[in-house]
Amino acid sequence: MNLTPEAILSLITTAGVGIVFLLMLQEALALRRGQDPINNGVRAFVRRFPRGMYMLAVLIGMVLGHLLWP
Repeated sequence: MNLTPEAILSLITTAGVGIVFLLMLQEALALRRGQDPINNGVRAFVRRFPRGMYMLAVLIGMVLGHLLWP
């Protein structure tokens, strides 16, 4: 398997879309059952650690910039 920048970017994108899809599916099922969706927990976690989430966003930006810079 050859890990080119395009392949790594594709893997990151696929993982991100998969996570978003699963979160939306879980939210739809939870709302149908009258339960609290997991998105509320994710939102609370992100708001509890704003500096950590900022560092994660910078890290993702650095990786994407490194892979996409000509």
